[in-house]
Amino acid sequence: MADPAKTRLPSSLVRIGQPLPVDVYHESGILLLKKGHYVLTPEQREQLLDAGHGDSEAVAARLEREQQERAARRQQDSLAQPSNPLVEFEFLLHRVEGLLSHGLAVRGLGSALREVVSSLLELCQRLPDGMLAASLLLDSRLPAAAHGLRVATTLAVLGRRLGLDAATLYSACGAALTMNIAIIGLLGKLRLQDEPLSEAQNAALLAHPVIGSAILREAGIDDELWHSLVQCHHEKPDGSGYPQALCGDEVQPLARLLALLDQIGEQVESGRLLPSQVLATLFRDPAGGHDPAQLAALVKELGVYPPGSFVELASGEIAVVTYRGDSANTPRVAALRRRDGPPYAEPLLRDTRQLGFRITKAVGRGSTGVKPAYLIRLWQRR
Repeated sequence: MADPAKTRLPSSLVRIGQPLPVDVYHESGILLLKKGHYVLTPEQREQLLDAGHGDSEAVAARLEREQQERAARRQQDSLAQPSNPLVEFEFLLHRVEGLLSHGLAVRGLGSALREVVSSLLELCQRLPDGMLAASLLLDSRLPAAAHGLRVATTLAVLGRRLGLDAATLYSACGAALTMNIAIIGLLGKLRLQDEPLSEAQNAALLAHPVIGSAILREAGIDDELWHSLVQCHHEKPDGSGYPQALCGDEVQPLARLLALLDQIGEQVESGRLLPSQVLATLFRDPAGGHDPAQLAALVKELGVYPPGSFVELASGEIAVVTYRGDSANTPRVAALRRRDGPPYAEPLLRDTRQLGFRITKAVGRGSTGVKPAYLIRLWQRR
């Protein structure tokens, strides 16, 4: 039986030419190497990763310390040079695509996922409007992987309004990012599939919360709240969810919130509805099973027209929402062109609190006639 006080060594803690940060034990409990011993060769490193275990508390403390050090370095780097959330989000998007599409084939998957979550939380704290905008504006070659990053981005921004502590928000964003890790390939196929689900596909969908949690545990993720949310993100209070058909208070509020953001993301990404239309539809459907308080908090935090969405103004101009405003329906925007004209040489800032520039309706990206590269300077950090 495995010793719960010991855990496998994360690959990030075993570096060639550097001292071991913790004592290393064989799974039998025999001490292999003391803390401070240098790892000298690739072969020695591989042997330690295959057979080595560390004290669970010591490993967790070291990982937390390294995350804090990386966050401090990122903050210093961000102060030293301009930072653009669209560029930052695109980097994270490529990283997530690689991690989720290859899964356990990625050595150090758990550590890499934790680092992505830490980076995302830091960016969303520093550049919340730009990260929300990027999540709507940037496309992905692997939409199923991008979906998790978009949901995690919204949750990272919303979590602070909900009063989530740092540890809980970290776990929730990790769950949002990885909730579909077991079916990334399948979801990609289903987007192109016209025929009904096969029995095997349906079985894979029903099992993916549990299988996904198992993959994460094998990768070294031992955060129980992270696992619980991955396992329960398709559960519903009325008992119609899966895989356990939980009822009522058995479905914790964070799992309900994750399910809400998951649904919103899917509807927006499908192109069937605009962000403002999705929110309005959910508000008009009290039987949908979503928590009204969570919906209200979402609108208060993101606004009726979230950053990165497109609107038409009373001036007859098409604009992009850049930042949240003083009220839910008066965000800051930049006009891109007249309704029937070519794009302006540069986006023009407009004040939607003024009657002549009030928002008259939401519009789709196809109405803008511009690409994300045209918009990138709107969120450039000075």
